[in-house]
Amino acid sequence: MSIAQWNREKKEASLYTKAVNRLFGEELGIDLEDATNEEYELAKTHCLKKVDELVIKDANGNVVWNTKAFDFLKEKKVPDTVNPSLWLNGKSNALAGVFSVVEDKIIQVRGFDIANLTLVRGKTGWIAVDVTTTVEVAKASIELVEEVLGEDIHNNIKAIIISHSHVDHYGGIKGVVDEEKVGKAEDGKVPIYVPAGFDIETVKENVYAGGAMLRRSEYQFASRQEIGEKGIVSVGLGLKVSRGTVSYITPTDFVAENQTIVIDGLEVEFQLTPGTEAPSEMNNYFKEYKAFWAAENCCGTLHNLYPIRGAHVRDASAWSKYTRDALIQYGEESDVVFQSHNWPHWNTKEQPTLVKDYLRNNAAIYQFIHDQTLLYANQGYTAREIAKKIKVPKDIAKNWFIRPYYGSIEINARAVYQKYLGFYNANPVTLNPLTEVEEAKQFVSYVGSEEAILKKAKEEFEQGKYQSVAEVTNKVVFANPDNIEARYLCADALEQLAYQSESGIWRNAYITGAQELRDGREKPTNLENKESDIAKNMTIPMILEYLGIVIDGDLAGEEDLKFNLQIVQPSSKDAKGIEEKSNAVLAETDNKTTYLGNEATIVNQIFVHLYKGTLLFYEDYQETSEPIPYVKTTREIFFALVGKKIQAVKQYIETDDFSALERLQDYVVDLGESRGFNIVEA
Repeated sequence: MSIAQWNREKKEASLYTKAVNRLFGEELGIDLEDATNEEYELAKTHCLKKVDELVIKDANGNVVWNTKAFDFLKEKKVPDTVNPSLWLNGKSNALAGVFSVVEDKIIQVRGFDIANLTLVRGKTGWIAVDVTTTVEVAKASIELVEEVLGEDIHNNIKAIIISHSHVDHYGGIKGVVDEEKVGKAEDGKVPIYVPAGFDIETVKENVYAGGAMLRRSEYQFASRQEIGEKGIVSVGLGLKVSRGTVSYITPTDFVAENQTIVIDGLEVEFQLTPGTEAPSEMNNYFKEYKAFWAAENCCGTLHNLYPIRGAHVRDASAWSKYTRDALIQYGEESDVVFQSHNWPHWNTKEQPTLVKDYLRNNAAIYQFIHDQTLLYANQGYTAREIAKKIKVPKDIAKNWFIRPYYGSIEINARAVYQKYLGFYNANPVTLNPLTEVEEAKQFVSYVGSEEAILKKAKEEFEQGKYQSVAEVTNKVVFANPDNIEARYLCADALEQLAYQSESGIWRNAYITGAQELRDGREKPTNLENKESDIAKNMTIPMILEYLGIVIDGDLAGEEDLKFNLQIVQPSSKDAKGIEEKSNAVLAETDNKTTYLGNEATIVNQIFVHLYKGTLLFYEDYQETSEPIPYVKTTREIFFALVGKKIQAVKQYIETDDFSALERLQDYVVDLGESRGFNIVEA
């Protein structure tokens, strides 16, 4: 590749990348002219309705999903710009349609989202197990199954099981069930079963760290990138995340212990697996159908112990243990293991122990990464060194269903290191490191000039040393974002790394970084929808915790602000429209009070204290030792503080000192100003 080609255009695979991918394919036994493997052949089976052409749109006509966008994956020959192993994963995930897991009993819809919609037949209706990311995809999936089976599915959903607290498993729920139908089974309603802790973990990811995580997820899922041989191929768990309406309904049943629950006449066993793929997660076993649901603890790929979008570091040892427990408890009696991503694995005449082999190998790889990381850490190796050093045994690595399409050995090893030892590598030089920009400027000054760095980087690019080129040129970009030559060279290096990556999310991150270096960031999306279903379902303690997160601690560093907060539920449906009354303190008996001249029930009594930059609050407590303001309102109205809209709802707040709320709001940071923050440049 000549220097003259370093510009903002996408490039072809270099000769070096072609050689790397060719050798990779040879090592794995992939025919680059007609690629296939056991998982691809397995993914094609048990298809009830193949879907090649389906466009799903939202209410505004925006395309949520288009199966034809992935037609390029139907080609037999592996493109030079895609790792051969990832190409096979993409081909398998692109097989869209309605599939049978257990004949006439368990149905899956695959290929319309990163996640699957699963339906389990009960005695009088259906149990939905995970509901995809968006309402539009879930609704279309239900309609497809209705077409195939000739049954009314939507009006016969008897229960919903959501395996864990990630949006691609609950976001489509309003496409599966109408919210007014949700409630306790004993009341004739549709119950929603989730693992204990589901609600708080959902809020932590989508609200507390929501802005940062969603921006970072643009790199993990390449949400702004084109689909194709030089773009998105697969994220490992599926093709990509559907882009539609995300919904949320407050669950009705939180499962806090392993147990069997009869749901629509069917015995369903629940196995809690906290700290694995999600902090709050569970597997299920459908005994009558001899079918084990592995949630997202086992898929068609190695998973992440740390996703690059950011999240809690997962517990590799616990992940392995719960999978071993499942192997012992359900492996022998299960005919099939299925999950929320990719495709099931069945015992067959040719492979009578495939379910057990599948569970055993999944358990083995997480335990291996865990144990070897700690072995090397105890010998003094750093996280980066361990990531390069760990090699999974060939007999485990040869299993296609744990190839690193989503998770990766390198990042998983670093995650284990972080879980036990943290980010610090014990070298005191790194105790208080320079910022990325400071380090970049220091690096450039020590080398001598940006020109000297780029001269050497161009030489290394021609030698195929793309990681080295990306690192040094990115330092130039951080030191001087206006250096166009550095931006283009760094982008070209990232692009070649993308073409070589077996991991779909590594590929996505590389191509997204390359695009932003070449074209700059696009206008940021609405990364924090304060009116989302999740926000509407946050409890007052959750709202207060988030309010503390968005307080500018520097600005409020000398503040000492207190008030007693009382959250009420009016007898009427909503506080809006109720006439304002005087601000006099009202007499209260037990949990009853009046609010804006109407009867109301006290829901929360909390003492709120903004103390020297930190928001402290005390539940079920009111401060009476000193005269402080009181605030009485509803949950919905109090939430206006987060959006800096408290003045607009003043008439719905009873208080003897409204200025206390105004002062508090003055310290709130509007995170909208930070949406779309820089990642690959300063």
